[in-house]
Amino acid sequence: MATINDVAKLAGVSRSTVSRAFNSDTSIKQTTKEKVMLAAQKLGYTPSLSARGLAINKKFVIGLFMTRVHEDASTYFSTIISAVNEMLPSEYLLSIVNIAGLQQNNEIINDRFDGAIVFSQSESDNPIIEKLIALHIPTAVVLRKFNNYSVDNVYANEKQAMKDVINYVSKMGHQKIGFINGSANFTSSKVRREGLLEAVLKNHMILSSEVDKQGEFSLDSGEKLMSQIIEMPSNLLPTCVICASDDIALGALKACHGAHFKLPQKISITGYDDIPYSQITSPSLTTVVNPLRKMAKKGMEFLMYRIKNPDTKRQSFEATPSLLIRNSVKKISQNN
Repeated sequence: MATINDVAKLAGVSRSTVSRAFNSDTSIKQTTKEKVMLAAQKLGYTPSLSARGLAINKKFVIGLFMTRVHEDASTYFSTIISAVNEMLPSEYLLSIVNIAGLQQNNEIINDRFDGAIVFSQSESDNPIIEKLIALHIPTAVVLRKFNNYSVDNVYANEKQAMKDVINYVSKMGHQKIGFINGSANFTSSKVRREGLLEAVLKNHMILSSEVDKQGEFSLDSGEKLMSQIIEMPSNLLPTCVICASDDIALGALKACHGAHFKLPQKISITGYDDIPYSQITSPSLTTVVNPLRKMAKKGMEFLMYRIKNPDTKRQSFEATPSLLIRNSVKKISQNN
């Protein structure tokens, strides 16, 4: 098998000249480059990524960091990974990193990545993001708003999206609502709750503490907390339960079906994310279209640009979620 030394010998140039020729070094004369390429073609030589990486100090690896990798996230992870992979240049590999597993051993990220895209759901990720910045690894933070001049940022206006949900529910005649929120330490839970409370106040709606539930972004959490709600006395029962994610809403739907609650006749439900399963539930789920794929692609676009242009100004993008109306919210009269 031909080596870089064989190419250098046949072309009558140094080993470093061969490396520079294959890495499109503009300081090399075109005639010299053509001589190197011809020698490589005759010998059947193709430089490996590792050899190229050593020559230009690159690893050809992008780190995809996630707050927590777990099995309860439905199609969430697959959507992110698929979108990122679509934007990944062919010469790069993708390395998926669970931030929750790095808190005690974050040296693993040293000298490993050419860039990092961090899908951050919690401020607890900040030490890892700061570590990436300190190591001068080009970084993009996606999902939550992150103000740092060194980091590109892509996030969604989740607060307004939740206001849109409440405004719609109010227009459908609902005054007493319930709420099942996601993980308490996730930024999305805090922001979505803020939007909900502001819209509830504006629309003069009622959210009593008995039906204001703190849960997790999971099916089990939705089922458990919805079971508690529907077991309450009728005078406390809300006419619509707002769920902070579709996974929570799917669990809530399961609890209602198990208790023989007719949906949406007896109680209405909304979700957030528009995962594929939300359109085939019974009833189909009114939810928020979370532009996750768009945000992932935009984050990768920012990151790859920064890798090539490290001195570029900070880039940021705010995505706009949209309300998707299906069949899970019943219109009721004000005297119900």
